[in-house]
Amino acid sequence: MIGFSGAMIVGGVLLVLLLLLGVRGISAARSWSTRADLPIGDDAADFVPCPQEFVPKIFSSADWEFVCQTKSPQLEKLFRRERKAVALLWVRQTSAAIQRVMREHSAAARESRDLEFTTEVKLVLLYGELMLLCGVLLLAIQSAGPLWLRGVALYADSLSQRIAGAQQAIAAATPREIHTVGPS
Repeated sequence: MIGFSGAMIVGGVLLVLLLLLGVRGISAARSWSTRADLPIGDDAADFVPCPQEFVPKIFSSADWEFVCQTKSPQLEKLFRRERKAVALLWVRQTSAAIQRVMREHSAAARESRDLEFTTEVKLVLLYGELMLLCGVLLLAIQSAGPLWLRGVALYADSLSQRIAGAQQAIAAATPREIHTVGPS
C-alpha cells in the first residue's frame, strides 16, 4: 500500500506529465493551425467551420463497426487513415477559428471602456482550456485515432460554441465604431 507521501509523488509526477503533454499539444495546435494546406487563417474570410452536428459523426464508432463487418483489412486501414485525417482537420479548424475569435475579441477589448473583469477572465480561461483540449486531441488522434475520443471532442466543440457565442454577444453589445477599420 502506498503511503501519503508516495501518493503525493505519484500525483506530482502525473501532474507534470499532464502539463508537459498539454504544453506540447498547445504548441502543436498553434503550429498546425497555421499550415498553408488548410483553408483557415485571416486571409480566408469565407471560411466556414464544420457544423456542430458534424463532430459526433467524426468521432462515432458506428462507421467503424460497419467497416469491420466487411472483413477487409485494406478497407479498415483506409478508413482509419481517412477518419484520422478528418478528425485532425476538425481540431485544426476549431483551434484556428477560436484563435481568430480571440484576436478579434482582444482588438475590440482594447477599445472598450466598460470591460467586466470577471467576464474577461472567464473567457480567457475558456480559451486556455479549449486550446489545451485541442492540443491533447491532436496528440491523442495521432497516437490512438479518433474513435475513442468522442466525449473529449464533443466537450471541445461545446467550449468552442460557448466562446464564439460569447464573442458574438460582446460584439453586439459594443459600439459599432470599434469594429470598423480606418477613420470614420
